[in-house]
Amino acid sequence: MDRNHVLLATAWLCLPLVSATAQQPAATPTPATPAYQLQVTSRLVVLDVTVTDREGHLVNNLPRDAFRVYEDKVLQDVRSFEPPQMHLPPGNVAVHSTVELDRREPNAPVSILVLDEIGTSSQDESFARNSLEKYLNVQGDALDQPTMLIAVDTRRFLVLHDYTTVKKDLLNALDHHVQALPWRQGSRYYQGEQMSAAFASLMQVAQATAGHAGHKNMIWIGRGFPNVNPANVPPDLWSTIQSTIELCVNTLRDSRITLYTVDPAGVIVDPPDPDDDGFYDQDPFGGQVDFSRMAIATGGQVFYGRNDLDKLIATSLQDGKNFYTLSYTPSNHDENAKPFRNIQVRLADPNLIAYTRTGYYTDPAALASAPSTPARGRPSESMAALLNAANSSMPYDAVHIAVSAEPVSSAEPISKDKAVPGVFLISIPPSEVPPQTSDTGVTGADITLLVESFDKKGVLLHRTANRMTLQVPPDAARDTPVSVRTTVPLTPAAVRLRFVVRVEATGKIGADNFDLPQSGHP
Repeated sequence: MDRNHVLLATAWLCLPLVSATAQQPAATPTPATPAYQLQVTSRLVVLDVTVTDREGHLVNNLPRDAFRVYEDKVLQDVRSFEPPQMHLPPGNVAVHSTVELDRREPNAPVSILVLDEIGTSSQDESFARNSLEKYLNVQGDALDQPTMLIAVDTRRFLVLHDYTTVKKDLLNALDHHVQALPWRQGSRYYQGEQMSAAFASLMQVAQATAGHAGHKNMIWIGRGFPNVNPANVPPDLWSTIQSTIELCVNTLRDSRITLYTVDPAGVIVDPPDPDDDGFYDQDPFGGQVDFSRMAIATGGQVFYGRNDLDKLIATSLQDGKNFYTLSYTPSNHDENAKPFRNIQVRLADPNLIAYTRTGYYTDPAALASAPSTPARGRPSESMAALLNAANSSMPYDAVHIAVSAEPVSSAEPISKDKAVPGVFLISIPPSEVPPQTSDTGVTGADITLLVESFDKKGVLLHRTANRMTLQVPPDAARDTPVSVRTTVPLTPAAVRLRFVVRVEATGKIGADNFDLPQSGHP
């Protein structure tokens, strides 16, 4: 693999934003930012566990004392326990979007179907698509749980349909989707783009759905990326790949995503096996990189080598509805501990099998200072996440933003080449903007606001990024939304705006679209 052609998301996605920020004027003046501090003193590990017998049948009637949780081979004290019956999806609540999901069923388990067109042949893509359609056709008109449909390739990340409980919505979206043609498949230079696209897609879904508290079952239908042998990769590039893996595994963990991979053509490498004593001594990738191990690391399963793909999809989705939830506070706070913390769930009945994530990566320095803060990565990775959200049409709900337009009168006539100002108000729930007190006693919160405008073909017309400090109401008035007003230059060609907000104290991102009338005016 040529290192000059390996484009990892954490390296290349951040570059356009740095350039655009430098070239575009800020929408509003950026006030001086006081020195704020946010201290976190506890960390909780939450595990979603699926249990089956040796024949693969789900087991949903186990008591709390049937579970033993180990971290780095040390027995942990389970603080909370929820049986599968507490996660039953609502049977009579219709959902048509992320906004409705978070408002009506904020804790409901959901499914995310991903059509992988990154490294899957055209024949296998068609087989996967037909199998998904076959699965949907035998479902009722109302799906058991809210489901999102996505298609990804090396150039596109397409939300074919936001969360919905209507089967017809997904079938219509599938019918109108034109699949990508992997015409460059087989080129050794293409492998880097495949790896970059797969990791970027996983992290984008995780970051976008982080605001929904319910468990998420991601069914990845396709090949992922080719296996990578570290012997063929320069050491410095291998270190970058390893860092990307760690970031991706932790990002999926923070968003409570379990990944299932359904391969329409089979795989060459078998999934990794645990050690003889039932524990991983090292991380689950074992020095290798292949896509199936990502599923194992998150507690999912790998399905391949079968023709009944529709049944494999059904099995994966069924697991997402039947899981126990356990939590514990790690007993080992040694900041010099190895970077990968192994997790093992053992059952009192040796004939039963527990599936959960195999562990998580730690940064010793970050662990000592803020052990419960989600993995936000280095500044370049945060920048990449912000641009990921900007370049996507997918709603991001880690921060729930509401955008409204304020009418603006202009005495000048609208021309094709002249932009007129549009004024927009972005409101954020106060609970999602942690108040911070500066040395001067002022209560505020730092955010980054990024706004883009697009024409009807999706071409970027304008981008403005600005970091600012919001005035946060005191505790006595915490029911009042925190708002920021911004001005966006609009041309008649603009049909869609994209608003992205990152709260700097938490690293969480909110993003949504605002459709404009054909005139370009709100």
